[in-house]
Amino acid sequence: MTLRTLRAVALALGCFISLPAMSEEIQVKALNRGPSGLFVFEPELVRIRPGDTIAFIAADKGHEVHAVAGMIPAGASSFDARINENATVTFTEPGVYVIVCKPHAALGMVAVIVVGDPVNIDKIDPSALPGKAKAKLQGLLEQIKRS
Repeated sequence: MTLRTLRAVALALGCFISLPAMSEEIQVKALNRGPSGLFVFEPELVRIRPGDTIAFIAADKGHEVHAVAGMIPAGASSFDARINENATVTFTEPGVYVIVCKPHAALGMVAVIVVGDPVNIDKIDPSALPGKAKAKLQGLLEQIKRS
């Protein structure tokens, strides 16, 4: 290799290494009816990397999105979106985040976001949720533990 070729390779490598890591944006839709039933988030279980973004889409009217207090990783910021409002959230803290639509939580409208490793999974208490949300959250946590 010539000195000129080595410099070109070094410059290209330097540019490649200095590029910021590309994060991914995923959509989670709030629906009146979805593949798993009535009043659901689609998808209900999402796995992402720290730094990835989720766009919560109010696809059907009458839904909102809330991180459940006590069911997000320590140090993570909570978030809330009002009824019929889209929200975009970037997740930086690894762990499990439990998301609900408050008006429809008792009907089982719950989702789980796993960011990196589910480091706080043993601190998530499904019995704190109302009605069908409790059973749905238990099922989602079991899926995470099996994988």
